[in-house]
Amino acid sequence: MSFFSSNSGYSLGVDFGTQSIKAVELKSVKGKAHLVNYAWVNVTNIKEIPDEYDNDYAKLLSSALVELFRQMKPHTKDATVAIPSFNGLVVIADFPRMSEKELANAIKFESRKYIPASLDDVNVSWEILDKDTKKNNKAEKKQQKNTMKVLLVAAPKSEVQYYDGLFKDVDVRVKSLELESFAVARSVVGNADGRFLLVDFGAKTTNIVLVNKGIVHVNRSVDIGGANITNAIMKGMNITREKAVSLKESGENFFTGAAKIGFPSLNAIANEIKRVLAIQKSDKIEALVLCGGGSKLTGLAEYFGQITGLNVIMGNPLSHVVYDGQKSGRIEELGSAFAVAIGLALRDIQEKK
Repeated sequence: MSFFSSNSGYSLGVDFGTQSIKAVELKSVKGKAHLVNYAWVNVTNIKEIPDEYDNDYAKLLSSALVELFRQMKPHTKDATVAIPSFNGLVVIADFPRMSEKELANAIKFESRKYIPASLDDVNVSWEILDKDTKKNNKAEKKQQKNTMKVLLVAAPKSEVQYYDGLFKDVDVRVKSLELESFAVARSVVGNADGRFLLVDFGAKTTNIVLVNKGIVHVNRSVDIGGANITNAIMKGMNITREKAVSLKESGENFFTGAAKIGFPSLNAIANEIKRVLAIQKSDKIEALVLCGGGSKLTGLAEYFGQITGLNVIMGNPLSHVVYDGQKSGRIEELGSAFAVAIGLALRDIQEKK
């Protein structure tokens, strides 16, 4: 029913980002996730990511992965790896109420209605969303007697082959694959009650994820990220990229005062957020949660708060992890950038509770 899970007490998550490959290893101790190790290796010196994966780029990434594991020396040989959210499809579908065994057979035939690709070319994962009807009202219970909502997640089988290839020169294997939006939801929101809108800023892509009671209901990707913000600062202040990055990380507020500049890319993200909110109509959103490496831009939370009218908070991927701040190096500083890797590593530990 899941795509793809580790029997060891250790759990390893690997995130292939645009600027770096990040890995986190956790260990389950009395049901709690303890940070064992983490590492990252820069890949911006390789080259810009092509529109489609090519063999030369894959070889360079594979070499970078060798270096990552040389530094990290993970205890487990099984890794959960993130698939870019834009490569996956998330659909919530209504099915007649039936047993899980019957549903597994039904999905083989019915999922083609919702997935615009040959089922020979994709892996399909599913989960029943409304198993527990105890807390629902009478109208919902009556409807659930006949139907049930099922979360369908599809990803290309070619992704499995691609990541298997990247790991061919290391003694770690790809045990599980998961959409990065699901990993972020797990590390930042967990199973918190209510609806949350996650805005996950990567270097080149921003994921907008609606999470309800820990389940991803909407998954959108926008081809805009931290690099666009850096470009806007470069252009607005007529400075070098290095200086723009330095200012962006210094805490300078570019939304107010003498340093104020325009961010067309953020306006585009805000418009996509509004479209997602419009779909929800009157459903309450507890908070808009910012996460990812590009989310620390000073003034960003206030900007989105004004645009959306929502309570905006910074996500903390370490909130579900036990660690020693004095012995864990820069993990608190880097936590936002490791949201995906932490969420991946949490998967096996939380599933075994």
